[in-house]
Amino acid sequence: MLVHNKGDYVRHIGVRLIPGVNKLSFDDEAVFKEALKHPMNQYLVDQGEIVLATADNGEVADSVAKLSGRKAIELINDTFELSVLEAFKKEEAANANRKTVLDAIDKQIEFIKNPPEDKIVKDEE
Repeated sequence: MLVHNKGDYVRHIGVRLIPGVNKLSFDDEAVFKEALKHPMNQYLVDQGEIVLATADNGEVADSVAKLSGRKAIELINDTFELSVLEAFKKEEAANANRKTVLDAIDKQIEFIKNPPEDKIVKDEE
């Protein structure tokens, strides 16, 4: 299951959700769904801060390969965990093999590994 934390804070809704896209394991998915029953957590969903990635057919997606190209690229651009991006790349190459999506994944990986100079936080001396 792909869960998009659009907020600026790490949220704990049964599992840790960092800002950006989070890929939940099968076990984490069950814990997350149970935690969503709490009104405070449901509020975050209702306000659009926590969003479940859905395919065009309305099903909750567990892979970017199941999303439209536009939706996949939007999620990729807000993914900041290299392991998740690598998993997306493997899934996309095996299932859909869309060049624009693969390029977006490569671009995001490069951005994380080699950020622009103006995005690097430097220690104060």
